[in-house]
Amino acid sequence: MIDQRRIAALVITVLSAALCVAPVWGAAQTEVLRDVRAAFEREVGGIDIDPVYREKLVRQTEELLRQNRTNFDSSQFFLLIDRNHTEQKAFLAFFDAAGERVTLVGADKTSTGNPARRGYFETPTGVFENKPANMSYRALGTKNSHGWRGFGAKGSRVWDLGWQRTVRERNQPMDIRMLVHATDPEFGEPRLGRVDSKGCVRISARFNKFLDYYGVLDREYEESVKARYVLLKVRNPVPFAGKHIVVIDSEQ
Repeated sequence: MIDQRRIAALVITVLSAALCVAPVWGAAQTEVLRDVRAAFEREVGGIDIDPVYREKLVRQTEELLRQNRTNFDSSQFFLLIDRNHTEQKAFLAFFDAAGERVTLVGADKTSTGNPARRGYFETPTGVFENKPANMSYRALGTKNSHGWRGFGAKGSRVWDLGWQRTVRERNQPMDIRMLVHATDPEFGEPRLGRVDSKGCVRISARFNKFLDYYGVLDREYEESVKARYVLLKVRNPVPFAGKHIVVIDSEQ
């Protein structure tokens, strides 16, 4: 016979726990940012940022996100890229939906498109989504004819952002398959920090692993059973995970 009293007690316990846990995420946002910043400093290292540049970048990014509130309707982490040819920086960033404020959690070097080179393209600016419709994949680690592992070491994550409109030399319009990926550990990593790619966004192996392991951009992947095969079997998804890559040009 079912013990109604035990069921009632269990329901009360579960509801009480839910009431206790529900406000924690909002209250814990500061703690989450603190812990993620510490993990970034420990696992990526990153670079120092000039305070004046930081303030300018934050203001510019906040204005862009206000124009895209349908995408940023909740607090979340995102990847921020500055394609400015004299900056070339990648940021782990956080958007606080309540205050419409952006926090730069950590910074690292990047390489975006060099339109001055033949067959290369300018990396497009805007807000892009990491979603299973353009399924991510992993680098095979094979070398090209020049000895480069273009997507980085074997197993490195490649985020596919789909076809995007950009320009090539002489401002000719062109669609490119926009990717975010690591680069060759031996030849490509030392070149980060300057325009060097064919149009995609290159990041360091350390930053690649960080975004992958903590699922910073994998909100939709975690929600999709069919897409989870792309994710690491051993991972530690961060609270407030997002799905956006934001590319700006601080020179504009």
